[in-house]
Amino acid sequence: LKLFIAILKWRIIVFFYNKFTTFGKILFAIGCLIPISIVTLVVLFILVIEIDDKWRTYGSSLSFEKRKSSFDLMILPFVEEIVVENEKKITLFGTKNEFKSENNKPVVLRTTDGGESWEKREIDIDVQSASFDRIGERVYIVGFVDDNDSVNRPVYVSNEDFKKWEYIGDAECEQIGKIHVNKNRGEKPYSIILERDNIPAINLGNLCNGIERYAQNDKDWIACGFDEKKSSTHEVRILHRTNEKYGIYTSFPDKWHLWRLNHVKPLDFYVKDSLMVGLFKFWMGADAWFRYLYYSVDGGKNWQNEKIPSFDKERLAVIKNNIIVLGVDYSYNEKKGKVTILTMPIPKN
Repeated sequence: LKLFIAILKWRIIVFFYNKFTTFGKILFAIGCLIPISIVTLVVLFILVIEIDDKWRTYGSSLSFEKRKSSFDLMILPFVEEIVVENEKKITLFGTKNEFKSENNKPVVLRTTDGGESWEKREIDIDVQSASFDRIGERVYIVGFVDDNDSVNRPVYVSNEDFKKWEYIGDAECEQIGKIHVNKNRGEKPYSIILERDNIPAINLGNLCNGIERYAQNDKDWIACGFDEKKSSTHEVRILHRTNEKYGIYTSFPDKWHLWRLNHVKPLDFYVKDSLMVGLFKFWMGADAWFRYLYYSVDGGKNWQNEKIPSFDKERLAVIKNNIIVLGVDYSYNEKKGKVTILTMPIPKN
């Protein structure tokens, strides 16, 4: 009996020892895998952030044909306005100096060969600073002159090739989205509706709740953002005015991103017939933005998008059968202004 009890005890000890050893091995393996997994996840996360950052800043859709050129920043240190006539005829507008200074001549920099060569035109207008505003095919200069006794804002308008500029009066007052020129045309003062501030001077109620908006010259179309946490609604809205009242014409969801925050800034917008095209950037926090071109060929029923790079200044143009995005970047170390021309055919409906 004693022998039997001893053998039984030995069997029990061996059984639990083997089980404990197996369990110990599992625990040991798990203990080794946890730090390895953490290190792997951290490395992958860093790589994802790096790839994501490069894609956000430099990436663009393969749908675009890309052409690059440059100009001397000593000639035009800061581009304020851009007019794209086609893929080869491009005009940049700015001043001799980026900041206010005496006799700060407005400058026109024009290429007719897609940026291979640039022609500089210095406009003979004595101002301390100037802003440029595009309205259709024409460009307006609003100058700033301070002679210590008074401040004047002379307004000039160009002809089609931007060689001649006509003085049309002084800006009497500036409002959001408008400049009133102190010169009568018939019975009513002549008013110029500008795109500079991109914010219409009207109350849109609950249609938009973002401070960034973009309005076309005639203000019949407005692109803006709408965010509402309660209903989880985050979208871009295109508003249209009929009978002096704005309403939602079409909308599409904000560009989703893993760490996207709720903010969109319209950069440029175009509407003609059933074609709608817009440039938008979506805020990812800090100074991180994603830029996209959105377009609809069926009057806003369906929307597609294409990724575009980040630029210091950009403009949208729709020329015949092509959509063109022109971007300017400033490389102060190289003293070069870098121009990127992105072209894609207008998709068929």
